[in-house]
Amino acid sequence: MKTKVIRITVFFVVILIIPIFTLFGEKETVSYNENKILAEFPELSLENWKSRSFMNGMSDYFSDHFILRESFIKVKNSIEKALGKTEINGVIENDGYLIQTFKGINYTLTDRNIASLNKLKAKNPDTPFYFMPIVTAQEKFKEKLPSYLDVTSESEYTEYCFEKLNGIEKIDVSREICSIDYAFYRTDHHWTTDAAYEAYLKLSDTLGIVPFSKNTIQISTVSDNFKGTLYSKTLNEKIKPDIIKVYKSDTNFRLIIKDKEYNGLYFNEFLNEKDKYSYFLSGNHGICTVKNDDSEVKKKLLIIKDSYANCIIPFIAEHFSEITVVDPRYCSHTQIKEINPSEYNATLILFNVSGFSSEQNFPIIEFMGEKQ
Repeated sequence: MKTKVIRITVFFVVILIIPIFTLFGEKETVSYNENKILAEFPELSLENWKSRSFMNGMSDYFSDHFILRESFIKVKNSIEKALGKTEINGVIENDGYLIQTFKGINYTLTDRNIASLNKLKAKNPDTPFYFMPIVTAQEKFKEKLPSYLDVTSESEYTEYCFEKLNGIEKIDVSREICSIDYAFYRTDHHWTTDAAYEAYLKLSDTLGIVPFSKNTIQISTVSDNFKGTLYSKTLNEKIKPDIIKVYKSDTNFRLIIKDKEYNGLYFNEFLNEKDKYSYFLSGNHGICTVKNDDSEVKKKLLIIKDSYANCIIPFIAEHFSEITVVDPRYCSHTQIKEINPSEYNATLILFNVSGFSSEQNFPIIEFMGEKQ
């Protein structure tokens, strides 16, 4: 009899009490741990009801606002790991790191992106172009990953891209990056500032500039509790939070985003937010401009990039009076037509290999300079 009562009580809690608390409990608009905007309550109308969009919206709403949702997700992921599942939302845990797997290259998209890059170079034959793809943590830890994962060889993918470039200088920094211990964040898909510095040294050789030494700048830790995008996908509390370092000089920089101007390239307010990587350049922008007011050499650089570039740009900016930063993922055709590579001393393309292989908006760069 007691067992029957317990079963009925549990059934009552699951079927009635939990939905009530979910529906009427206090709501958040953003899940900072999962780094996502939570679904809003759907609008009820006859049209939405007939099209089932209301029911689909309710499903998303209850899924996002389910009471104790994050606790349930953590338990679910722990159970799946205990049952032998090694990959959670495209992320595996290995040697104290969360690693985003890179599988199944989209060669059609890759070829299209490289073709767009070659077209842009052909339109600007007198401007030096440099292509510097950045490997991810998967490449560094590839020997330790289970063979059954069948992940993509990032070094082979890099060579594939290099072979298809026309008139564009290739910069391979994979060895320099993977040679250092803390090259990638444990909980995030980005590389660390230390890794970016190693790539900067290799880039300096290619560009013919003299890199600054670590002894001439201030290196400090600005955060020791960074939990990045890969933590958001897994909510894995066993992984040690990351530290974020900054390499600061006395150079006076200005960052111009649209019509607003900021002093400096680092934004402390983000260190108190979930997205701490936005400390560098305040995150991603379609187009922004970095100006070095102390530069004695009046040279301009164009950078076409993804978010990996954000922490290396302050290093490169030491050697140019002005850098225009273009992120094709957030650009409109109108914006990008304003940028003409022929007006710059050089153009640098910097993407992580996984991002470059899947970026659908990259061909927008073909429209650069068309307004002129």
